Amino acid sequence: MVNMDEMKKYVGNKGRPTVFEIDKTMIKRYCEAIGDPNPKWQNEMPPGLLTAAMLMGEGAQMPPFPYPGIVDAGGDWEYFKPIKPGDKITVVNEFTGVEDKSNEKRKMLLFSMKSTFTNQRGEVVAAASGRVMNLG
Repeated sequence: MVNMDEMKKYVGNKGRPTVFEIDKTMIKRYCEAIGDPNPKWQNEMPPGLLTAAMLMGEGAQMPPFPYPGIVDAGGDWEYFKPIKPGDKITVVNEFTGVEDKSNEKRKMLLFSMKSTFTNQRGEVVAAASGRVMNLG
């Protein structure tokens, strides 16, 4: 039996801030990898590059998955300001919640996380939320 009160004690835990600099080589290689030759990306970062950056950040401490199966349950991205070569981006990942979604057929827990991206001026340039379903 899963103790939801124990699991919810992890809500609000954050990973250590991770800083990385956006450079033209990083942008060029990303664009080559996805096959996007748009010249706009010579002076600005393509939005999808932050998806990889989210994975670079240290994960927040969260409760262990009690069930063996894990599937992606979706995510959302918001972009607030352009990110340009030379910007230093700090990502902080946070564990934001766990919900019991079990039904009569199977046990399921929905885990939620959030990533916040700020630039060197302390401006929030993007935010992402993601979810995974733990299946038993």
